[in-house]
Amino acid sequence: MRRKSQSADISWRSVARANPTKRTATGVVMRSIASSLLALVVITSACAAPAARSTPETTRAAPTPSATPAPRVHVTVAMGTKGSLILLPWELAKALNYFEEANIDLELQYAANATQAAAALVAGTADLGGSSLDHSIRAQLQGKPTRMIVSFARLPGVALVARPDRKAQLSSLAALRGTTVGVPGIASGAHVLLTYLLRSQAGLDPDRDYRVQAFATAEFAGALERGDVAAAMITDPLITQIISSGKAALIVDLRREDETVKVLGGRYQFTGAVARADTLDKNPALVQRVVNVLVRTLRYIARAPASEIAAAMPADLVGSDRQLYVAALDASKQYLSPDGVIDRGSVETVVKVNGVFAESYPQQAPLRSGDRVDVDALFDMRFVRAALAN
Repeated sequence: MRRKSQSADISWRSVARANPTKRTATGVVMRSIASSLLALVVITSACAAPAARSTPETTRAAPTPSATPAPRVHVTVAMGTKGSLILLPWELAKALNYFEEANIDLELQYAANATQAAAALVAGTADLGGSSLDHSIRAQLQGKPTRMIVSFARLPGVALVARPDRKAQLSSLAALRGTTVGVPGIASGAHVLLTYLLRSQAGLDPDRDYRVQAFATAEFAGALERGDVAAAMITDPLITQIISSGKAALIVDLRREDETVKVLGGRYQFTGAVARADTLDKNPALVQRVVNVLVRTLRYIARAPASEIAAAMPADLVGSDRQLYVAALDASKQYLSPDGVIDRGSVETVVKVNGVFAESYPQQAPLRSGDRVDVDALFDMRFVRAALAN
């Protein structure tokens, strides 16, 4: 087999040498075929290239239809003192047209005080509310639960002030024995805090040791000046305004976190947006739209200069002295929440403080001795978490 194979191989080469013309022709034919094949490959590749090339037409995604706008809705909000910075997000969001951009027609309904505003929410005459957490404790124990859904003031944001000539005397709060102290409303958040402050720091009980009288915001300065009250527990911008004007002096400043922790034993979730529990269950989509706006507003407050915020507010809320209002806004940044989040510990402090208020005002307090409060049912962070995630 090997010999035969060699012979065949020799014979093939011999034929080639013996027939050079035939060999040349064969080579030409082979080269011609190779060239044709090469040309075919090039042509095929050239023809195929455009199909593989990325072009704007082939890579551009098909246009997606725009999201359906949320339906126009009318929302009423019951709140207390007009222009109070502890409720600023409601008024500022409206002034900035944030609610309008969310297709929400917001109506702010002002009550004489926070207690009446909270009652309006519970009664169903308002969709949402702006008040302190104390009122949600009362509503829960009455079987008509409301829940805070956004934090506004994560500290009390209030201060005890007195006439300047009495500041030295009031270095000890016990000096308020036998006097009258002003508050924005009976059983309001400021009243609850005043009761705890004087009880825990000076051992004073209302009625027995001092009297409490409610005043409208515009009446406090005059009441202090005339001596109708020895001191008052008030909120900004009034705090900044009457101190700057020399009509009052700071005694206890619960706008500051260090003083709040010292006096109350922890942070204190004061005011925020509040909703009835049935509203949260029946209309969560609407609640989410409102919360989105409020969280957006709180973030704006945290980053914007106070002068810019003041420029956006209605003139009747700013007042005649813009510089004083700007100063009050600057002070508010230390107690207004930057994101609307509520922590459980600050809610527990509120329940503790209200327990002391109950001992002094068993008929007016939101809870009584022996009442058990479900702390976790006083607030709901689902909507804030969703807003922050977006």
